[in-house]
Amino acid sequence: MIHTTLRDHIVLQAERFYKGTLFASEHMLVGIDCLAPHQDQPLHQHNGHDKMYFVHEGTGVFTIGAETVHARAGDVVMAPANVPHAVTNVSDDPLVMLIVMAPFPR
Repeated sequence: MIHTTLRDHIVLQAERFYKGTLFASEHMLVGIDCLAPHQDQPLHQHNGHDKMYFVHEGTGVFTIGAETVHARAGDVVMAPANVPHAVTNVSDDPLVMLIVMAPFPR
C-alpha cells in the first residue's frame, strides 16, 4: 500500500490507548497512536529508534526525558532513541497522533 487516509485508522478504546501501523518498511514505521480523553501512554523508550509524533488532533502533554512539552494539533514532538518518553491526553477530546519510527523497530 502506498496511500491511506489517516481518518480511516482512528480507533478509540476505553480500556487502553490504541496504536496501529499505516506503513512499514525495513527502514521505518509509520503509525497512528490514539488516546481517549485523559488516557496516557506510559513511560517507555525505544533503544536505537527515534520516534516522531505529529499531533493530528487534540492536546497532549509529552514527557521526553526530563523535558515536558505541551502540544496541540499541528505540533511535532521528537523522542530521540534511548530516551524515556510518555504521552498524556489532558483534554476531554481524543488525542490522535501520526508517528514515525526509524529505523524500523524489530
